[in-house]
Amino acid sequence: MSVRSVVGQLNLADAVRRELALHNRLLPPRWDHLALVPEHERVEAALRPLLRRGPSGVRADIVYCNKGWRGVRPLHVMPLGDRILYRALVDKIATALPEHLQAREPVGDFRVAPIEHPGVSHISQTDVAAYYEFIDHEILANELVGQTGEEPTVEVLMDLLCGTMGRRVGIPQVHTASDRLGDTYIDRARRRLVRAGYATWTYADDFRIASTSLGQAREALEACSREVRELGLVLNERKTFTYGEGRYLKSLTSFADAERELFAQGATEGASDSLGFLDQDYTDADEPIATLGAEPLDQGVDDDEVVSEDLTPNAELDHRRVAAASRAWDLWLDEDESEQVQAGQEAAITQSLLGRALPTLGLAGEEAPLEHVDDILRFEPALTPQVMTYLTNLAATGSEARSRIRRSLDVLVAEDIYSPWQCMWLAQTAGSFRRSGSRHRYEDWLAECVASSPHDGLAATAAAALGRIGRGDPTFVMAAVDRVSPGWRTLAFWGLIGLDRAKAQDVADDKLDRLLLEVTEQ
Repeated sequence: MSVRSVVGQLNLADAVRRELALHNRLLPPRWDHLALVPEHERVEAALRPLLRRGPSGVRADIVYCNKGWRGVRPLHVMPLGDRILYRALVDKIATALPEHLQAREPVGDFRVAPIEHPGVSHISQTDVAAYYEFIDHEILANELVGQTGEEPTVEVLMDLLCGTMGRRVGIPQVHTASDRLGDTYIDRARRRLVRAGYATWTYADDFRIASTSLGQAREALEACSREVRELGLVLNERKTFTYGEGRYLKSLTSFADAERELFAQGATEGASDSLGFLDQDYTDADEPIATLGAEPLDQGVDDDEVVSEDLTPNAELDHRRVAAASRAWDLWLDEDESEQVQAGQEAAITQSLLGRALPTLGLAGEEAPLEHVDDILRFEPALTPQVMTYLTNLAATGSEARSRIRRSLDVLVAEDIYSPWQCMWLAQTAGSFRRSGSRHRYEDWLAECVASSPHDGLAATAAAALGRIGRGDPTFVMAAVDRVSPGWRTLAFWGLIGLDRAKAQDVADDKLDRLLLEVTEQ
């Protein structure tokens, strides 16, 4: 079956709509994609002829985002056409997968399932190190074809993955279509463990194994290690534990319990009683639900925890929520900075609380964090998205706040300590405010990023920011449109439209460019 025939069977309309609407909370919102959301049908019409020719073969650009003190997470930025094709191919394959692989069970059910196993005395937990980065395409293809029979579709998918990753190993991180592929891949290990007599459950790359004795638990972990090695993977030794049944049950809420205990110390009644207002987790891309907040930030973030269609802050404030957020801020500000404390659970708790508090403090017009933005970005780099949400929310409270934020941005961009990922967030935030009457240092910084940054994501985001505030040299932005990788090109072009519509019209390459010109017309 030809690529054209395979693509003809895909639901591209739904894939286009979803890819434009979904937002990865680890990356700044894309103004170019937001502009195209109302025109998703015309986007499909523009891209369908190109998609019939198959994957672009373009390697994804990689942005490394901070993961607290534990290094970085690679985020794969694909051209829009490849992203749409990826989702549509996986969606078609998924319809033929067994029911348990079509959608994940609630993570809470996964965590408590071992406790309910008959005769359980010990429960082991572990996960796979750098899971998505080392998924073997040949093994994945064999598993998908064996489970679904969709050989032509799988072949096109493998071609796309090879081009995207630049090798025949790995799948894009932080993309909801990757969840189904990853779950299918790891399910082979789960099935083999179950057939060997080990009660095993998986959620993404996490394993839980229920055993009737400590000896069996040790045997189960060895067997698990062997099975994942057969898939070209290794277990994460730092996250491998075996608990007695009672201790495992306590471990499910240990972080939340410690969080609540710390939070209640010295708190006012309103703040102490309102920790729940700060608790927020996402087990589905579309539906936020309240949780106990039992997972610290440094335990990693699943794809479905960082993808959302909700791009606007909740403007409804409750005085108890504000009190809770203020308490969380005080805890972080007063935290012991000794190496011992920073390496322990208390530091993870204060970081987790601060990340949830910052957006609320911005909405409430609290300016105390504004004086410490540099410290937060320096010492809590993983909280950069939350810091920028704080600034954006604070800016909405009035012109005086916006003036102070602009002055703060001028100071921040003068620093040379932030990662390119952090600078992308700074650039997006700088472009979120209307142009002021006076020129600011951050505007010159944006221009420098466009002209000379070797990081395509930063150059494109800075170009878009200049276009949004309508200040900058379109010549440099035009050069950036050609210089940045295909995954970022339309964002830079969107910035060019904002600076010089006539030049953008003159250099528009295709129907998608012309559609962007049309939808952004004043």
